[in-house]
Amino acid sequence: MPTYDVIKHHRPRSAYIHVPFCLKRCGYCDFSIIAGRDDLVPRFLKAIDLDISRSLEHFNLPPQLETLFIGGGTPTMLQPADLEKLLTILLRYFRLEDRAEVTIEANPDGLSIEKQRILCQMGVNRVSLGVQSFDPEILERLGRQHTPQQVVDVVEHLSTLIPNVSLDLIYGVPGQSIDSWKKTIRQAISLQPTHLSTYALTFEKGTSFWSQRSKGELRQVGETMEIEMYQWTVKTLEEAGYQQYEISNFAKSGMESRHNCVYWVGEPYWAFGPGASRFIDGIRTTNHRSPFTWLKRIESGLQPDDYSDDLTSEERARELFAIGLRYLPGVEKSRIRKQTGHCIESLLQSELSALMKKGWIEETEQAFRLTPQGRLFADEVACEVI
Repeated sequence: MPTYDVIKHHRPRSAYIHVPFCLKRCGYCDFSIIAGRDDLVPRFLKAIDLDISRSLEHFNLPPQLETLFIGGGTPTMLQPADLEKLLTILLRYFRLEDRAEVTIEANPDGLSIEKQRILCQMGVNRVSLGVQSFDPEILERLGRQHTPQQVVDVVEHLSTLIPNVSLDLIYGVPGQSIDSWKKTIRQAISLQPTHLSTYALTFEKGTSFWSQRSKGELRQVGETMEIEMYQWTVKTLEEAGYQQYEISNFAKSGMESRHNCVYWVGEPYWAFGPGASRFIDGIRTTNHRSPFTWLKRIESGLQPDDYSDDLTSEERARELFAIGLRYLPGVEKSRIRKQTGHCIESLLQSELSALMKKGWIEETEQAFRLTPQGRLFADEVACEVI
C-alpha cells in the first residue's frame, strides 16, 4: 500500500490570504478574527509581508497563480491606503495569470466608492459580499451592521466596476420565517449578481449563538423547515438562471468560484494569515488561530504553524472523498487514485454500498456523486466515509 507522504503534487497555483479585522464579532462567527483593533493593521501588513517572503524565498521567480482569495474577517475594513498596500504586497510576491480570478470578501457597510475603485485598479475582479439577509430584523439578530438599502446601493455601483459580484446569504436563522427567506432570495435575484452562496446557519461551539442556544435564549430552526427553505432555494435559483454546482453555491454560466473549486477537488494551495490552512504536497498545515499569537510568532522569526495533519494515505483518501462530494459533479475516481494511490471503490466498498441503498449516492462511469436526496444529508454522508 502506498504511503501518502511520497505522493507529491504539482506546485500550488492558488493562494488564500486571511485578514482578521472586523468591526465586531457576529454571534454565529467562528472564524479567526479580531474586532475593534485597527491599531494592529500596520503590524499585520508587515507580518504578512514577512511571512510570504520567508515562505517563497527559495523560488527564483514569483509563483504563478490562477486564483487568489482574500478573506477574513473583513478585508475591506482596512483604510484605503492600507487596502492598497495589502494588494501591492500580494502582487509583489505572486504573478497572476492573464485570466486569474482575484476575489476579496467585503461587507456592504464601509465599502466606499473609493475602496471599490482601489479594488478595481489593483486587479480584483470578483467580490464576495456578506449580505446574509434583506430582512432588517434578521440582520439585527445576526449582528450585522448594514441595512438592506446599503446592499442595493453597493451592488449597483460595484457592478459597474467589478461585474463579478457574489452575495452570501444565511437561512435557518432563529425567528426567520419561510416568507422572510423567500423575500431575501427574490431581492437578491433582482440585483442580478453573478453568484449566490446560501448557507444554513450552524451553531459553532464557542460562539455567542452556541451559548444562547444552550441557555434556551435562541431556538434552532427545525430540520423540516430548513429542508423546505433549501429545496425552495434550489428550485427558485435554477428557474432564475443560476446553476447549482456545489451544495451551497449557485452561479450564472461560467461564473463559478474557481478558487473554492480548488478546495473541493483537492488541489494544492498556499495560505497565509492567522487561522489559515494551506494544502501542499498532500499535507494540510494550519496557522495559529489567535491573531496575537500569529503576529508574535512571525515577528520573532518563528513559524506561524499551529499543527499539521498526520493522515495516512487511506485517511486522506477518505477526507478528499468526503470534501469532494459537496461538489455536484462528484468525485472523480481517477483523481482520488492519483492523489492518494487508493482505489475509492475498493477502499469504501461497504460504505458506498450502504449509501447507494439509501439513495444518497450514485455512481457514474467516472465518478461518485450525491443524489438530490443525498444533498440533504451531506454531513451524515461525510461522517459515514470518514
